[in-house]
Amino acid sequence: MTTKYELFLCDVTGEHKLIAKLESTTPFMAVQAGDRFDDHGWDRLNGVGKIASEKDPKRYTIHSIKHTIVEKEGDLFVQSWLNLHPYQGPRSPAWGDD
Repeated sequence: MTTKYELFLCDVTGEHKLIAKLESTTPFMAVQAGDRFDDHGWDRLNGVGKIASEKDPKRYTIHSIKHTIVEKEGDLFVQSWLNLHPYQGPRSPAWGDD
């Protein structure tokens, strides 16, 4: 049985919809509610494509997290669901805000 990792990103404003899905063969980094989570160019779902870049990131904070583990077609899927809330506050000087 192969273990696969999936990270689902949901925007909790408005319709609370799934905006991106990332897949990996290794675990994703540990996060907690309140952490900043920036989009530097993910490929968005539903044909939206990339709406951010490293020079113009979309900034979020993690609102809440859900984890699920499911077996599908002989593989084990470890899933993390991050509910993201847009962040409009100041950028840290460590990350380029003067």
